[in-house]
Amino acid sequence: MTGSFEPNPIAPPAPPAAPSKSSFARIVGVLFNPVETFADIARRPDILIPLLVVVVISILSSIVVMPRVDFESAIREQMADSGGDMSADDQERMVRFGTAMAKAFGYAAPLLNIIFFAIIAGVLLLTFRLLGGEGTYKQALSVTIYAWFPLLIQGILGLIILLAKGSVPAEQLPNLVMSNFGFLVNMKENPVAFAVLSSLDLFTIWTLALYIIGFAFVARVSRAKAAAIVLTFWILIVAFKVGAAAMGAMAKARK
Repeated sequence: MTGSFEPNPIAPPAPPAAPSKSSFARIVGVLFNPVETFADIARRPDILIPLLVVVVISILSSIVVMPRVDFESAIREQMADSGGDMSADDQERMVRFGTAMAKAFGYAAPLLNIIFFAIIAGVLLLTFRLLGGEGTYKQALSVTIYAWFPLLIQGILGLIILLAKGSVPAEQLPNLVMSNFGFLVNMKENPVAFAVLSSLDLFTIWTLALYIIGFAFVARVSRAKAAAIVLTFWILIVAFKVGAAAMGAMAKARK
């Protein structure tokens, strides 16, 4: 009996994996090509370079912004609205203390950003994991930092506007770029409406979209599910802002 022997065909080699983007390429990519970039970040998360970029820009911004913001006038106005019975010396001490505290928080912004990123990454990752998602803390933290860059751009634009103006009252800082609908109402006269309208911000919406895309890759869930989780947290934050504004308005009306 004769027969022929045919060797098993050799499988072609798997195509090499695409090289990972550099950190700076990722910064550009999350702004203009977020789907491909966040897929790459989920595969090989990185933290150090994007965090350093955020911290350095925050430090430079604080150095430039803090001397140009008039905190003193805002504190004096708040004290006048409160109607407290204080001596002139006590009022001056309170103004100096309040101004110093406001500037201290401003200069501490880079450190506060790091703490904020760590908390947000942990809370979102825990929520996704509880709801059936996957992911590691390093992936979550990397996505959290990269998705923040639209708000960093907003801060840079605000810095440019501030330099052009020279100085601004503290109450103008939240709407310096005018990228939201807060300019439609007076913050002092309609604090609740301002809290709602200022939350509808172009850069905030951009950032939320990046969080949704990024965490969909990290947690391996649909974008619809990622959107439901991320937007729920955002709505809670807006509700807290609106509630605080309403309480402040009611307290002021009683006086």
